[in-house]
Amino acid sequence: MNNERSSFWLKFNNVLRNYAWLIAFSLGIFAILFLLLPIINYEIREEIYSAATGERISKIDYVYQMNLISYFTTEFKLNFTMYITISLIFIASLLAILSKFKKELFTISGVVYLLSVCMFILVKEFFRSGENAVMDYAKVIAQESAEQTVSASLHDVSLSWGSALGIAMCTMGFAITTLPHSRYTTKQIAEEGVFIALAFVLNFIKIPIGPTGGSINFQMLPLMIIALRHGPAHGFVAGGLVYGLLTCLTDGYGFACYPFDYLIGFGSVAVMGLFQKFIFSENQRTYNFKGLAFIFLSGTIATSIRYIGSNTSSMVVYGYTLQAALIYNAFYIPLSGLISIIALMLLYAPLIQINRQFPANRQIRKAEE
Repeated sequence: MNNERSSFWLKFNNVLRNYAWLIAFSLGIFAILFLLLPIINYEIREEIYSAATGERISKIDYVYQMNLISYFTTEFKLNFTMYITISLIFIASLLAILSKFKKELFTISGVVYLLSVCMFILVKEFFRSGENAVMDYAKVIAQESAEQTVSASLHDVSLSWGSALGIAMCTMGFAITTLPHSRYTTKQIAEEGVFIALAFVLNFIKIPIGPTGGSINFQMLPLMIIALRHGPAHGFVAGGLVYGLLTCLTDGYGFACYPFDYLIGFGSVAVMGLFQKFIFSENQRTYNFKGLAFIFLSGTIATSIRYIGSNTSSMVVYGYTLQAALIYNAFYIPLSGLISIIALMLLYAPLIQINRQFPANRQIRKAEE
């Protein structure tokens, strides 16, 4: 009986892995369909005051719901929030399909699904900034008369159940994309734990720089090594999920900063794992131009993604303008990325020898073969 159960779950697991790309694609389609349901609730507060005494006579809260159709038929179409959210889900679904032909795209699909979740969670913050459009949509107009004054204002913006279902679908989409890369050996866990701890220590060694504040450090270097040795999925989990969460909890800036400053910011090192075969190819023995070029290229892309994530967080969480966000983050993030890339290029030859003697994912590759 136990053997039959084991056989069933083994077959089920194999089917799940083989058709993970199709499941991930379907989840993205369902997430978009759920946007046809109520996705945002707007609570408009109307207060009536006595013109003679100034005392409040009554207070009424109106709750309006918006879905995808009403979004595109109101002034909110000028706010690009839902355009970005829908585009991210569509791109993630498309990458899931294309991963059938190039498996590395499945990891990128998972990252984009996580970005979609972040956009869903932060969507109410984006919409709250468009208070005038909210008032026009709700058709609440403040009026005054000789006896009373009517004042209407946006009281709250919250996610509705359509968004909740969309978040669930995108989260499940991300979980599915980790299936083909979910094999972890004890050695991998131990090694990645050491590098995460090293990054955590380097985070406290900071050099203040720039007229707008911020500091540079080498915290990205160990995370980049994880991505290069173990691949993009491990790099994202170690950098964005584990290390990102640890530093978010200890930096003291609040969990609202986590999605873009930490999850995307440090998870960006996963990009370097996509260039693993060009940097640690079998015929490479020491420093070479090809490997150094790909380290610089992939490190630059990762740093750029972190820069974009931090700019987005600055605008959403702290209310910066785009120009102010670009200026504030223009010093410490590019410089931190650059010094980590240079350090990695200097360590390239030793890393080649280590990777040749102790291949990080030899056991996994044999299992997949």
